[in-house]
Amino acid sequence: MKKTWRGLMAGLLGISMLLGSLGSVSAAATPKDIKGHWAQKQLQSWLDKGYLGGYPDGTVKPNKAITRGEYVALINRLFGFTETASIRFKDVKSTNWVYSEVAKAVKAGYIGGYENNTFRASNPLTRQEAAVIAAKVLKLSTSSTTLKFKDSAQVAAWAKGAVVAAADKKIINGYPDGTFGPKKSLTRAEAVGIISNSVVYKPSGTGGVTPTPAPTATPAPTATPVPSTSPTATPVTGGSGGGTGGGGGNATVPSVSNVTYGHVGSVTADVYVTPSVTGAVYYVVAPYSMNVTAPTAAQVKDGLTSAGAAGVHSGKTAVTANTSVAFSVYGLSAGTEYTVYVALADNSGNWSGVTPLRLKTAASSNTSLTQVGIDNIGTVTAAVYAKYGQSGAPTPLKYVVVKATEADPTAQQISEGKNSAGVVLTGTFTGPNSTVSPVVKHTFALTGLTSNTAYKIFFITGSNGNFSPVEILRIQTK
Repeated sequence: MKKTWRGLMAGLLGISMLLGSLGSVSAAATPKDIKGHWAQKQLQSWLDKGYLGGYPDGTVKPNKAITRGEYVALINRLFGFTETASIRFKDVKSTNWVYSEVAKAVKAGYIGGYENNTFRASNPLTRQEAAVIAAKVLKLSTSSTTLKFKDSAQVAAWAKGAVVAAADKKIINGYPDGTFGPKKSLTRAEAVGIISNSVVYKPSGTGGVTPTPAPTATPAPTATPVPSTSPTATPVTGGSGGGTGGGGGNATVPSVSNVTYGHVGSVTADVYVTPSVTGAVYYVVAPYSMNVTAPTAAQVKDGLTSAGAAGVHSGKTAVTANTSVAFSVYGLSAGTEYTVYVALADNSGNWSGVTPLRLKTAASSNTSLTQVGIDNIGTVTAAVYAKYGQSGAPTPLKYVVVKATEADPTAQQISEGKNSAGVVLTGTFTGPNSTVSPVVKHTFALTGLTSNTAYKIFFITGSNGNFSPVEILRIQTK
């Protein structure tokens, strides 16, 4: 006899950091951050049945990235994997809670480590990695590698068959703009959808629990806006146009969706946004507080908090309708919670509401980077800066520059001045070439760049496998 969803969730939701504590079986109030979310119906259903719990601040954080460690723990419980393998990943200590979960996952054969003998349990799981896990666990055929997504070229060769299989079964859906987003971090909401969609394809005899299949597949994310902090769009005074934006036709109201973060270092964070219209995304960063009112769109545009003070960091980036864009926020402090407030304006001056994104930076050490930032950007040049550590003996500081479309290098590769393919970079695409002093701001002049091109700059300190958190800066040449 099939077990109920409650039986499933009693096992799955023991990981409180992943999905919160088990809730009440009575109808639950709708958390503020799932109203209007593409997965609201499914998330609310899980809340009502007590399968899903929220956070103390009344949120569910559906757009928060799920880590590799959290995800394998969830899969192990769902499919009943209990046997363990002998593992020796240098970044997974036997005292870490994730050690046994990684050992089970390796024994089950659905995931492995990286070429430098690391597992990276705290790294966000990417969508293409989730597809591979689904294909292996569900024993899907991966013989076909013909992809139909607009960004098929971005899917890694090792993931193509799995992406085809998972998408064909609607286990992992693509986006409305025709992309799959293979390198995007999998969110908590997407993880919930994959759990439900995987159930009907679960091989017999795998053990674990057999929950009642979801009646329908989880819909792909749409351009429905993430809940705004104000019920209506906030126009900026002095902007051109207004109303529907002209033309007398049906205009798309500016809104943002899939607001989430990717890599988070000690002093930087990557933020991802999908806009409903072409225009510009504005953002401002402030220390997190439960009792602080969100700024208006006009304040976000001017880089201000709701109190009228300058934010920790602010900026804007040009965007294209229904196309995900990433930008870096910097000037942050280690081990600190922040809120990134995001607003979108179309080319006619119409504004969305303000969407908040909460994140926490990584802890630091005595040699970690304490500051990175951008001095100026030209057409083929740029100047960036970095500072690290406390007073004392210097430690190696290294950076590499790659195009934004390239895969991220590992910490070891950054320290060796290489890109993700292991190619040693030359010129100003890597540096510095000698040890630099701690507690001093060092400026690096980048030359030989291509105009109107997006780049990622990776910074790290340390050597011999003992590295600081990686910091990422994104720049766009003119």
